[in-house]
Amino acid sequence: MTQIADCQMKTFVATIGWTEWPIASAIIKHGLSKGDRIILLSPEKKDERSRAAVNEVKHFVSKFVPFVEVSEVSVHIYSPSDAVPLLARLFAKEGSNADLIVNLSGGMRILVIEALMALMLVNVKNLVLELQTEDKVDVQLPILWKPMGDLSPLAKKALKILGERGPVSLSDLASNLRVSVATAHRLLKSLEENNTVSSKKVMKERIMELTPKGRILLSVTGGD
Repeated sequence: MTQIADCQMKTFVATIGWTEWPIASAIIKHGLSKGDRIILLSPEKKDERSRAAVNEVKHFVSKFVPFVEVSEVSVHIYSPSDAVPLLARLFAKEGSNADLIVNLSGGMRILVIEALMALMLVNVKNLVLELQTEDKVDVQLPILWKPMGDLSPLAKKALKILGERGPVSLSDLASNLRVSVATAHRLLKSLEENNTVSSKKVMKERIMELTPKGRILLSVTGGD
């Protein structure tokens, strides 16, 4: 399991539902310190119970750890193509400056899944992923995936070209990448296997375009 160093700043990110207790117990467990941050993830459209839970977390923090900053990020959960890149950029930014603790105990299932998908896109060095089960058992989940956003510079450049220009031929892509058609073909096969690009034969040309996954990856990486 990932161990968080006491001397390192921590960012605690949690999906929030109708109760503050899973988050409050996790805050106590991790012993947040001055300079640490708490970010609550919630749907854009919240009912009264969700708003009350957010307010209870803020009240709890102001009472017991007043030196910790609390902020809230509203997520458009019904559009994964918007939600996943938003969360991935958030995780990448916060994970670059501090140890990242992500708690998926509360909130709507779609928000929890989108947060998990976003984590799979980014490379966070010190990441703790946890949740509290329905019978109030804390579980730390192992990180079993290689970040999908770990693409080669050439692959990122190819995604950027496809994102800016739409469907392009294999020969045009090779020309824009300044590589041989054979190299571009190998790259196409790799991107197709990763389900980030699709292609079809039109007349004598192989035409390539981004898949939904490719568009999400491009939004996260920016093609850089």
